[in-house]
Formats: sequence, structure tokens, C-alpha cells
Amino acid sequence: MISVIFSRFVKNKLTFVSSAYLYIYISLRHLGHTWRAVDSFLTSIGGTTIKTCHKWTNILVNKDFDEFTIDEKGGKRGDSFRDCYPDLELEAKQFVYRECSKTEATFTAKTLARFIDQRFYELNNLKKIDQQLVRSVESCRLDLRRFGVKFTANSSRPYFLGHEREDVVKHRQEFVKYFIEREQHFYTITNDAVPQWRIPTTVPTILLCHDESTYKCGEITAKRWIMPDNAPFYNKGRGRSIMCSDVLVMHTSGPFFSLTEKEYSEALKTYPN
Repeated sequence: MISVIFSRFVKNKLTFVSSAYLYIYISLRHLGHTWRAVDSFLTSIGGTTIKTCHKWTNILVNKDFDEFTIDEKGGKRGDSFRDCYPDLELEAKQFVYRECSKTEATFTAKTLARFIDQRFYELNNLKKIDQQLVRSVESCRLDLRRFGVKFTANSSRPYFLGHEREDVVKHRQEFVKYFIEREQHFYTITNDAVPQWRIPTTVPTILLCHDESTYKCGEITAKRWIMPDNAPFYNKGRGRSIMCSDVLVMHTSGPFFSLTEKEYSEALKTYPN
């Protein structure tokens, strides 16, 4: 009987691993091993649970064999999300490409899930009434893998700070030029031993300035999503903010320390700029 059952497995092309566990269960029970012993053995080899084996054995022996083979395992059970919304999948892929090309390492699978959720409601002209996402973060993580994106170490790439970028240099030049051309509008101080105020010769412009500055500490994420053929420049990342209350300058007017004339002259020789 056992050989007949096994031949049915082969003829109907059932999953070999699943049928093997079932064949082991039937064989061991036929040879007189107890339920507990068979259960312990199947568990030790990582096989199908004994309850599942018993269920399908009962169907195979006592019921129609066709019912045993039609277990709806494998194959396509229905249309997937990307089958129903191919245009949205294309938008998601383009969105991932843009986000992974940025120097900042802030893109996550949840970012993609929120983007898909937002576009889904926009395309269908629906109003979101709950916080549930139309596509889970776990599914979006699989989508990223399918798009060819890898979650890998955020290192071993060219470092790029940005201060010499073309648009940054242009903006800096325009900023400096603006103040130089309007020098007569500002209140300034002479560089004398006893500084004096210079009064504007035209309509005065009052500058409102911060007395503190905030810098990024330069921390980076250990890993990030990277598209292999379009890896961005290495960036420090945003990190925590560090507030600078004052800046030490090499001048006798500094509020934190003072130098004598001799010390100041020696300091200028060592640090002329």
C-alpha cells in the first residue's frame, strides 16, 4: 500500500519535500512507532507537523485522491497589487530611484509604503479614513529587493560635503556681492584702537543676526538602501544638532581669554591667516 501511495505522489508531481515528510509519517506509523515518537522525529528534522501529516494521510486514504492533490499550493491565487496598478508600480520604482540617489540616508521601506499609500488614494479619488497602509512595509521591503535595491553598508564611496558644489559657490558669491555693493547702507565700526561707529550715508539697513549657530554632528546611518548602478556620494548625514553659543577668534577682543601684545605677536607668526 505504501509503495502505491508513493507512486501516486510521483505521478501527480506533488512537492517532493512535503510528500517525503508524509511518506515518512505513513511508514513510521505502519511500522508501529508511537504518535509521540514520530512527532519527536519530524520535529528534530524540521519536517511538517504530525497533525498536518495525519490530516493529509486521512484525506489520501479515506477520501478522494483529487481532493488531496488540489490543496491550492503553488501557482497564482489571484491578481497581485502590481497587476492591478502597474502605473503605480512604475511611479514607485521611479520614486525609489530618486530617493536612493540622494546623498542623505533618510529613505526607508516605510517611506515607500507611505508614498504608495498616498498615490493610491489620489489615483482612486478616495479619502483615507484610517492609518492602515494599502501596502505593508514588509511588502515594500520585498518590492525594493525586486527593484534591485540593496540594504547595505553606508560607506566605501566618495565623500561629498557640498561646499564646492556649483550652485553653492554661485550662491555664496551672490551673497558676498550683495553686502559689498550695499556697504554704504550699513552701520560699521572702524578698525582703530578705539573703534568708532560709521553712520550710513544713505537710507540705513539694519541687519538682524543670530548670536548662536547650529551645526550637524556628522553622524551617519550604518546602512542604507542603495541602487548599485546609481550609488550617491558619501554624505555625513544629518545626525544630532550641536549648538555653538560663541566662536573663539584670534583677537584680543575675545571674551574668553586675552593675550598680551607679545603673545599676540607670536600667535600671528604661528598662525598668520
